[in-house]
Amino acid sequence: MERNVTVVIDGQAGSCGKGKICGYIAQKDNVGISTNNWSSNAGHTYVKNTGEKIIVSHLPMAMINKNTKLCLNAGSVITPEILENELIKYKDIIGDRKIYIHPRAMIIKEKHREQEKKIIKSGSTFKGCGVAQAEKIIRYPGVELMKDYYEKFSDYAKSKIEVVDTSIILNQSKDSILIEGAQGADLDINYGLDYPNVTSRQCGASQLIADAGISPFNVKDIIMIIRPYPIRISNKTNIGVDIYSGDYDGSKELTWEEIRKRCNSEIDFKEYTTVTKKVRRVFEMNWDRLKYNVMINRPTQIVLNFAQYIDWGAYKCNSYEDLPIKVKDFIHKIEQITGKDVICTIHKIEETTNTPVTMIGTGERDCDIIDLRNKI
Repeated sequence: MERNVTVVIDGQAGSCGKGKICGYIAQKDNVGISTNNWSSNAGHTYVKNTGEKIIVSHLPMAMINKNTKLCLNAGSVITPEILENELIKYKDIIGDRKIYIHPRAMIIKEKHREQEKKIIKSGSTFKGCGVAQAEKIIRYPGVELMKDYYEKFSDYAKSKIEVVDTSIILNQSKDSILIEGAQGADLDINYGLDYPNVTSRQCGASQLIADAGISPFNVKDIIMIIRPYPIRISNKTNIGVDIYSGDYDGSKELTWEEIRKRCNSEIDFKEYTTVTKKVRRVFEMNWDRLKYNVMINRPTQIVLNFAQYIDWGAYKCNSYEDLPIKVKDFIHKIEQITGKDVICTIHKIEETTNTPVTMIGTGERDCDIIDLRNKI
């Protein structure tokens, strides 16, 4: 039995830098196959050393490794126009590769987006993902899956797409497999924050593995990515309606100015959502939620991104030894919650889940990563 699968999940409410880490792992570890179950409400960003941004909602970020085979599995919920645009925009990166898509991947239509605008009053990107999935679940008459829609794609898109049972490709592979998660554990419809201010599906490792059609026995690593200040989407929407995206289980909501002052940055910064382009809401770290999500997902590794928000002296730092003491203290705290020592010189702290912090993100680019995995 091949234990060749790495699962990457977001340990909070999204925007922890999954795109950056998946792209980095794809190149550093020369991943053989990557798969995802994303919907068009996902937005994943990878910034090259040159500053060039790659932003996708459907294509696996591992595509930046031109040797990696790319699969969209049965859990995918696809907006055809978005997928076509990505195929065209990133055709030089994709090259002569095919995108393998499971025949039961769901298709989002305009009617799904319009229904969500009428129905949903909680946090949402209104991309139609929830309504589309609901139709698939109840076997709604006239529902379109990838196998039904394929001939409607443009000739170019059809030349790049192959509709095939991706679970067979994944299970027959002897190469390393990367499962790229979307959204975050705190948005999980069953185990996330305050329902109904969650997403329309489960976001944990077990769901990602199930959607890929892979046995849990094939999983080698579950990598959970977190950030020092978790976010939630804006209460403002692009459809002219204000909604409430929820709180953070009692954690204090902050301003970006407060974070700037805390980390002693001379640069004025804010974060904007990848999909809706609205300013993200930001909160104090909720350690109880982190401990809960570790319990549910049992990660083997934790990645801390946005370390510069703890102390701006960490910005674009490439050495653990050069990290400011505030960042190292924060990593100690992570270990107290998750149960094991950070690799390198950090003290071992006994708790419950034996989870090392193996990577530290210190900036936007793919080179702004301190990789401690070889120190395990």
